[in-house]
Amino acid sequence: MKIASYLFQGDTSFGVVQEDGIVDAKSRLGGGYADVRAVVEAGALDELAATTDNLSPEIALSAVTFLPPIRPSESILVVGRNFGTAFQEMDSDFVGYPSIFMRRNSSQVGHDVPMVRPAASHNFDCEAELALVIGKTGRHIPESEALAHIAGYSIFNDSSIPDWMDHTSRNVTPGKNFEASGSFGPWIVTADEINDPANLRIQQRINGETIQDGSTKDMIFSIPAIIAYLSTFTTLRAGDVISTGSPGGVRPRRDAGIFLKPGDVMEMEIDGIGILRNGVTDE
Repeated sequence: MKIASYLFQGDTSFGVVQEDGIVDAKSRLGGGYADVRAVVEAGALDELAATTDNLSPEIALSAVTFLPPIRPSESILVVGRNFGTAFQEMDSDFVGYPSIFMRRNSSQVGHDVPMVRPAASHNFDCEAELALVIGKTGRHIPESEALAHIAGYSIFNDSSIPDWMDHTSRNVTPGKNFEASGSFGPWIVTADEINDPANLRIQQRINGETIQDGSTKDMIFSIPAIIAYLSTFTTLRAGDVISTGSPGGVRPRRDAGIFLKPGDVMEMEIDGIGILRNGVTDE
């Protein structure tokens, strides 16, 4: 099941994507759930599926403005430097633990919505990442049980303003949180439809040119290891979002001073999920 959030005729709603259309679910669920997060928090994905099963879509994908498919109650947790190819490009020492930072909800837009290059810097690039949505709240989750805590998967465009990240040696947060500078979507694919999240191809294209082409097989810290690590210091709640890192390919452009500009079009593609597409506009 593919679950999308969107604006349609002035109203915010959510529904199930089927081919080129959407079955609106918010109206059919009788107002019991305000948004996708409420559905996930209530453990109501089966109810959502049953409510929309065998119905024909009544809204064309082209008729909606996509929103990020879910808004966590707190920040999005992101894992940095989690692919072997990325470490090779950076010529960096492996420190033995995941590198974690957070992104605010306000730094994300939905599918087919322009990302904003900030006025403060034109050093603007992006990375394709697999995101997961927590479906069951837990703390101190063992790796052996971690996958059972996942509701679904999506695509995360982890944009960066590298010069702001370099203001100090650990200044990741400002460089990752400019308003509307990243994207998330186009929808959530429920976990039952992703057979092996540890073997998914991840690609990024800019104006048709392939920039990243890797696989989650290259992850240094597996998805279960990430969930176990994060849940050691914080409770992972249903509806939380974790982005799991990005393969190599971005660093050569950054080192050459090649950055995103207005008019560029990015496509992030992950097996079994789809394509997250965004243009670029200036603040």
